[in-house]
Amino acid sequence: MAPDPAAPADPSSHALALAGADLPGASPPVVRAEEAREVVVVLSRSRDPRREVYLDRCTADRVPVVVRPSGGGAVVLSPGTVAASIVVAPRGGERFPEPHFRRFCSATADALAACGVGGIATRGVSDLCLGERKIAGSSLRLWGERVLFQVSVLVCPDLSLLERYLRHPSREPAYRAGRPHREFVTSLRAAGFSVAPADVAAAIENRLEREASRS
Repeated sequence: MAPDPAAPADPSSHALALAGADLPGASPPVVRAEEAREVVVVLSRSRDPRREVYLDRCTADRVPVVVRPSGGGAVVLSPGTVAASIVVAPRGGERFPEPHFRRFCSATADALAACGVGGIATRGVSDLCLGERKIAGSSLRLWGERVLFQVSVLVCPDLSLLERYLRHPSREPAYRAGRPHREFVTSLRAAGFSVAPADVAAAIENRLEREASRS
């Protein structure tokens, strides 16, 4: 069957892996982190893609749109962005999301500090920021005896892609204060940190593997 010219491109196996599409069926522990090698728009199953994403632009540019298994808003993963996921058993049987966000956001910040990136703070529930600018967003899913945490870090991507493919989100943290993408996010490189995506991916994977060993 010929592809639908009015629909975004079918996702590659790499795009599906970045989104963690296979993780709901995975047995813990699972840890992975890698740089995006192509452009893919990823959003949660709880958000309406027509509200969150410029689907017509994705279609025109043949950019796939993938639903991830965790919550949160839409993101653009592109070269220069590192995406990481961890699936573990909840430590201590914790059933609420906040402790898991604190644990894994802190681990991600520690990994970035190991790469020479200082001054990172958690804002909102699950964003990592430099000052008032977001450099990483994360999402979570709790089900059964598993917790899934996913994070994407803007190392050195083309930030203009956010405004091309993402509408202003239907929900936003208070600290965003209605700012458009170009005023809300930044990258590590734009903030003055010269670190390679491969090094960031390796540091995050190493740090999350340590967390997995403690579950």
